[in-house]
Amino acid sequence: MGKQEKVAILMAPRLGDSLLMMVIANNFRHNGAQVSIFGDYIWQLRDWFPGFEIHRSLAEEQAQAALCDFDRAIQMHPGWPFDLTRYHPTVTIYDEHVVVTGKGFVKAYQMRDFCRDFFGHSGTTHANGLVAPDGMAKHRHPKRVAIHPTSTGALRCWAPRHFGKLAKDLIKAGYEPAFIVSPAERADWEWVTRLGAELPDNPGLSGVASYIRESGWFIGNESGIGHLASATGIPVLTLTGRMKRTRAWRPAWSHSRIVAPWYIPGGRLRDRYWRRLLTPQHVLWAFGKLRSDTAASGNPHINNDIDTDINVGEAV
Repeated sequence: MGKQEKVAILMAPRLGDSLLMMVIANNFRHNGAQVSIFGDYIWQLRDWFPGFEIHRSLAEEQAQAALCDFDRAIQMHPGWPFDLTRYHPTVTIYDEHVVVTGKGFVKAYQMRDFCRDFFGHSGTTHANGLVAPDGMAKHRHPKRVAIHPTSTGALRCWAPRHFGKLAKDLIKAGYEPAFIVSPAERADWEWVTRLGAELPDNPGLSGVASYIRESGWFIGNESGIGHLASATGIPVLTLTGRMKRTRAWRPAWSHSRIVAPWYIPGGRLRDRYWRRLLTPQHVLWAFGKLRSDTAASGNPHINNDIDTDINVGEAV
């Protein structure tokens, strides 16, 4: 029997990227490697990733000593969090071998295929290895809709007033909207409680994952929290102004839909106007489509149909 390969994976400081890179980590593990993860987001979710050795993010000055015993080191982006090629002789930088974004692929599936085609893995999967801790009931609150109204950039965020109107419409329809925000964002969203929505105070990222896992649905901007919701098995509706990019980076571990305004020419115009042109009525309609998808399949865990995207006004 050959020596077990030791693989180190350094995560970029983004939740969505980290959850996606766990697809590569999971395929290495399934193919017999000993996999160590270095990243603060996955470390916060370490109870959700059994079977991996998980560490906090690696500082650049620690890299050479920390990685010297590994056969291979991998990171997603060149130079982020730092230039790994300076500290290990066998480095794979994922973005240097693939189309970073574009039409016709989904990132999680691209990573699965990369493991097969580049690393020669067998039995590849797009699953990222996340497993809910024991005792956590999925969909404990089937009418609860977890809503994530923020993101890493303002241009990715739907208008707050639209989120408020959506919350009121969901309540009228018999649902229980709950806004998921960070402690630093909480003061900006206290007003949603006056509408009848919840604003839970979840302890840490693992607490957020638990809360979403026990919800029935997720609606939010393009963000890492959307990927987390999908990884926990919850159907996801993503709101965006850039359909092409979001299709490539969509959450891919549960049923998901994307809703965007009708065609707006030019990236700058899209960034400026999509938040106004995508209305709460459009989003509520797309949410109905997501519910229909899930009911028709009888299995919200797996999304085999990746073309369930909606530009407002487009028939699907």
